[in-house]
Amino acid sequence: MMGIEIKERLKALDLNKLITVVIPTLNEEQGVAEVIKELHSLGITNILVVDGYSKDRTVDVAKGLGARVIYQHGKGKTGALKTAVEHVNTPYMLVMDGDYTYDASSIERFLQHMDNYDEIIGARIPVEDGSMSRLHKFGNAVITKVFNLLMNTNLSDVCSGMYMLKTETMREIDLNTSGFDVEVEIAAQIASIGSITEVPINYRARVGRQKLSTWRHGFRIISSIFNLAKLHNPGAFYSLLVSLLLIPAGIMLFNSFMEMVYTGKFSSNWFLVGVALLLVAIQGMSVGVLSLVVKRSQMRLMRMMRRQLGRVYT
Repeated sequence: MMGIEIKERLKALDLNKLITVVIPTLNEEQGVAEVIKELHSLGITNILVVDGYSKDRTVDVAKGLGARVIYQHGKGKTGALKTAVEHVNTPYMLVMDGDYTYDASSIERFLQHMDNYDEIIGARIPVEDGSMSRLHKFGNAVITKVFNLLMNTNLSDVCSGMYMLKTETMREIDLNTSGFDVEVEIAAQIASIGSITEVPINYRARVGRQKLSTWRHGFRIISSIFNLAKLHNPGAFYSLLVSLLLIPAGIMLFNSFMEMVYTGKFSSNWFLVGVALLLVAIQGMSVGVLSLVVKRSQMRLMRMMRRQLGRVYT
């Protein structure tokens, strides 16, 4: 009954003229079939499968079910998304993995907020046993906390593979990653130039072989977040690094104070070093804030210029 209600509401919105569902694939013949069938059951037919040259029957299965299929250029999922945006003609694009982990009926939750945000991330809620291991949950939580700290966001699942983007905004993004860290790169860039939020979505056990290695890809994603923070949010990044000087500065000043209280002696050397570290930390944080303002002004200016150029050529 719930599925019928969702289907009717989605049909009323004429969704296929608003959104292109983009499915990046690589050897997902089992999962992609279920994803496309589920989308069709909701009346969604504007489906673009971007294949990374699968060696199984992924392309044949997708075409047989009526999806539009193209081959990507470039490496990894980043190449797939760069290719996709060149072929999307709707105002919005919704990206979802082809492994059947994401519940298509959750799309309705994105629609309620799509006019107000450049990106809406689907925060995963496991609904089946084995859909997400404890290690995976822990790693995802660590990655998201690091991202929030360095990018001044308040997200709960930055690595989710289901998210909606304004197509115009996606065209303004310059992607440079190549692997599973593309989601954090998109979120990092949009957080610095636009608006981003999230909605809860259902998450199931995948169909087919898992490609993600929790440890290897987890460390790579965290490394990417630090690099992205340096590029897109330098103020917060360098302020955080410099603020670490406050710890030894505080220890030195506190020890000097306690020594004077209990012994009556004043250790001027440690006191001066502590003051110097304190001044460097304060100065560094000031420079970080200034660089943040300059960087965001630059990003907004570039965004305006791209929009103007787009209008000229159209």
